Amino acid sequence: MKVKVLIKQLEWFGVAVSNSYAQVFFSDNKGFGIALLLVTFIDLFVGLSGILAVSAAMLTAKVLGFEETLIRKGFYGFNALLVGIGLGIYFEPSQILFLLVLLSGILSVFLSVTLEGVLGKYGLPFLSLPFILIFWMFRLAARQFADLGLSERGVYVLNELYTLGGKPLIEFYEWVQHLGMPESFHSYFLSLGAIFFQQTLLAGLVAALGLLIYSRIAFMLSLVGFYIAYLFYSILGIPFSEVAFSYIGFNYILTAIALGGYFIIPSRSSYIQLLLIIPLAVLMTVSLQQVLDPLYLPVHSFPFNVVTLITLYTLKFRVDNRAGLSTIFWQQNAPEKNLYSFNNFMRRFGKNSPIPIYLPFFGEWTVTQGHNGQYTHKDDWRHAWDFEIRDEEGRTYRNEGDYSSDYYCFDKNILAPAKGVVEKVVNEIEDNIIGTRNLEENWGNTVIIKHGEFLYSKLSHLKKGSIPVKPGDTVEKGQVVGKCGNSGNSPYPHLHFQIQASPYIGSSTIDYPISDVLVRYKGKEELQSNSNPPKNSVVSTLTAQPEMKKAFAFVVGETIRFKTFEGEEVWEVKRDYFLNKYLYCQRTKSKAYFKVDDLMLHFTHFEGKRKSLLYLFYLSAYKVSFGFTPGLKLKDTFPINQIFNPRRIFLQDFLAPFYEYLRAEYELEYPANNRGFSKKALVLKGAICKSSFGKTVETSRFEFVIDRGGIQSFEFERGSQNIKAVCECD
Repeated sequence: MKVKVLIKQLEWFGVAVSNSYAQVFFSDNKGFGIALLLVTFIDLFVGLSGILAVSAAMLTAKVLGFEETLIRKGFYGFNALLVGIGLGIYFEPSQILFLLVLLSGILSVFLSVTLEGVLGKYGLPFLSLPFILIFWMFRLAARQFADLGLSERGVYVLNELYTLGGKPLIEFYEWVQHLGMPESFHSYFLSLGAIFFQQTLLAGLVAALGLLIYSRIAFMLSLVGFYIAYLFYSILGIPFSEVAFSYIGFNYILTAIALGGYFIIPSRSSYIQLLLIIPLAVLMTVSLQQVLDPLYLPVHSFPFNVVTLITLYTLKFRVDNRAGLSTIFWQQNAPEKNLYSFNNFMRRFGKNSPIPIYLPFFGEWTVTQGHNGQYTHKDDWRHAWDFEIRDEEGRTYRNEGDYSSDYYCFDKNILAPAKGVVEKVVNEIEDNIIGTRNLEENWGNTVIIKHGEFLYSKLSHLKKGSIPVKPGDTVEKGQVVGKCGNSGNSPYPHLHFQIQASPYIGSSTIDYPISDVLVRYKGKEELQSNSNPPKNSVVSTLTAQPEMKKAFAFVVGETIRFKTFEGEEVWEVKRDYFLNKYLYCQRTKSKAYFKVDDLMLHFTHFEGKRKSLLYLFYLSAYKVSFGFTPGLKLKDTFPINQIFNPRRIFLQDFLAPFYEYLRAEYELEYPANNRGFSKKALVLKGAICKSSFGKTVETSRFEFVIDRGGIQSFEFERGSQNIKAVCECD
């Protein structure tokens, strides 16, 4: 037992250390981290200094009780690493230097947490600012340390290599150093190696290879950033020294990766904006050199930090995204993953609507005027809907339609579209005679509800005296707030519904989607998670069936057991540090993240082993509606990195910011002859289709059997693979 505990502790420590190295390139790829760790050991003492500093930082963060997930990702270790190897390369080995390296690791944690608190309030990262500040502090203080001598170790690289690997390693090193290549390539590789204070071509080649394996987009951005700066130096006529440039050239590499694909979603726009950002970084570097050189302080990564932070901070004040620069909303530590998740999120959910707004009525209504409408939905008020009820013949009224009471929608209950607080009520305006309008009291009887900061709904043209709520009342989703009427600028009874950013009658509208809408339009029926239903579409809200909700609305703390031919798999429903819910497989350590609302289950992300049953369940239950109509079909798309083999998407990664030729589509079909649960179980069938350039390359099929007790069984078929699992829920 003690051995298992020790192994677990060593595993935690090893992951945290390797990720600390990878985090220098914004990665948490352990293999990449190990490769970079080996790079630092081209100079044995420098490598040991880095390990010592990182170890001190990891243990400090662990003892102080910081979030373990962040520690394991190297979040608090990479600055300590940079300080450690920086001190190791600049000073001769001594007892006092070992003490300084140890203290630098501890101090880096304190400073990282401090800057995290200060910059985090503005949604900004602390980057490598702790390294810069600590390294400058130690360089200035070292002038008073008589026993701390400057290192000449760079002169004796061959001796260090001989100690590590003997003559074969020296021969390999010499071969690499004398590879024939253009001067700019040579400078690029030296710049990559200089990130870890290694002024050797070998270090740069290893870093470049690791960067290519970790991220194709990051690798391309590193070249883009470097060569924009390289050319700008030539345009400015600044004297170029390969050695001097390589020790500042990594600023442009890191800036390009950070702003081209890590903190900003990789895209055509993110690449183009580097044509402006990188020259600014060059000017920042040149000017800072003039300030710091008289103090004998190196510039190091300070320009990268300044340019990245001011760019990210500036983007926060935009009122729209016309430039096409979208910042990250869920960091996955790889530009490709960020891009594929973002693109898929936009396909699935459209606009980011963290507070769902639902249809404000029961039953089926028809959109008689949508966004940018023919009559009144124009200019600042263009994002709105008018709703009426039509019969099978398309008429909105019975008899001759001479009276408001002839209209099907008149006097029908109007509901709060989401939980909120009533801000404004107008309830005393007379309903119009059919065909007339009240232009002086344009909006008629109205209720405005606040659902969040800068998020209000407005329901207008309501019936006089029908509003039972008053300002200040808290309303729940689905609560009656009035009845459909014919007041204001309304010749015929209808409901005007809009979303706005301020609480006033007459406020301009905002483009905000309606959630979980069953839309029937031009002969097709589709359940849309986020919808802007067009004119003449028939819309309604499905009613969730308790049995379906019991089966798929997973509750934190619940345990789910599946038995297969190969054995049992146990899942727990958990919530992480950021309140994201997920299913956790104890055996494979895999996680399937999901979100649930009143009507839908959406899986959003998977981490772990793709051979696990949980992964197959994630694919199959990717989108499930708790309510349905006979023959309802749900469609969705997957992030391609979550479903394709990594080797298959290697080329796609290079092209992804500009074009995606791979697709992975999901379909779930409800039975055509079953309107609900009876003695007979409900069978849901679906398929997952992978395609390349529009041509299908693989189709998988799955099936759920559900009864009143929940999920009865689950089956997945892909090629020759056929897995059936029986569910037992606590």
